[in-house]
Amino acid sequence: MNKGNSRNNKSKKTQKKNDVKIDTHSGSMAYNRLDMQVSQTLHMAIELFDNLDYLLVLDYYDDITLFESDANPEVVSYYQLKTKEESISINTAITNDWLTKLYTQLENPEWIVKELGLITNCPLKITVSIKDETGKTKNKTDSYVAERTSFSQFNPITLELIKKDIASKKGIKVEDVDLSKFVHMRTTLSIPKHKEIVEQEMLNFLHAKYPKMTIDSHKTIFNAMIEILTKKQSYELLLDNADYGEVRQKKGVSKKDFQRVIDEAIYISVPPFKEVEKILGLQENDLFKASYEYTKLIADSKESTESFINVFRKVRSLMKKIQMTPEINAWQYSGLVCKELLKDKPTIQYLYNEYYIRVLTTCIMINEMRKYNE
Repeated sequence: MNKGNSRNNKSKKTQKKNDVKIDTHSGSMAYNRLDMQVSQTLHMAIELFDNLDYLLVLDYYDDITLFESDANPEVVSYYQLKTKEESISINTAITNDWLTKLYTQLENPEWIVKELGLITNCPLKITVSIKDETGKTKNKTDSYVAERTSFSQFNPITLELIKKDIASKKGIKVEDVDLSKFVHMRTTLSIPKHKEIVEQEMLNFLHAKYPKMTIDSHKTIFNAMIEILTKKQSYELLLDNADYGEVRQKKGVSKKDFQRVIDEAIYISVPPFKEVEKILGLQENDLFKASYEYTKLIADSKESTESFINVFRKVRSLMKKIQMTPEINAWQYSGLVCKELLKDKPTIQYLYNEYYIRVLTTCIMINEMRKYNE
């Protein structure tokens, strides 16, 4: 893989023909851009969830890179996110090499490029000088505010200007410049409220899929995704020519990652204690011990410490292996899970006792039933 960014090229250098660097950091460091880049990526993750088994890569090949298949990375789209309060002109995009940098992505033969996108939070304005019926020259300005506009819809004068600029900087013929993959995308996010907007999108998305999900679970999923995306974006130790597997691991977030966050939030949700008590069939002494561990479980689930997440994942993994049968009740089943957990990880009892594991197992059982009943 030869494609990479120019994150190590901190100083501005005069660039020669055929040497236009793909520098995602030149714009990403601007006011609020990094946070908004995370919000835009989450917006895309939500929007594409039902249609693609995607992988989204942050701030490596470009600001945002979309592979349409995580497992089979053949078709890819590259996006640059640019922000401004009022509007951005096409002349700014040309002079700042945004379009040339996107065009450079076509040089990688490894993948099929589907789309080269310029994403803005504001209208894209195109101004050209034309002569009216009297022969006088005047300026005509078009503002592009649609969610998606192909460059083919731009006027011929602007298209020729873009082609000449790219040809000059890439050292190729004007007639060889292909703009068919270029699109302008107007995001629904705004500079001051991008996080609030995408959080509402997340709430709507989750409510449509899981009507019985609580608001607390909505917030847990949203915060977890923001944290994951921010960590992926900020990782800067990859070499420019890192292979796809390493980029995927360090800089990518897939649909499967998103689904895992949702599933964990569903299963990690703590149902009312009365439900736990009823399913386990607790007697007085067991009831007191279980209720005490239940209060600890609530606190742990809210803090979501690494140790809690680890024990939760281990218990859920064991529950997938240990099938509950009609011959045993919930108390016996939770005992089997606890026994296997302590056999595999005996030191875990120093943090979580038998009743804690039984209550956690039962909470996961209840949430599993809720999921299937939605």
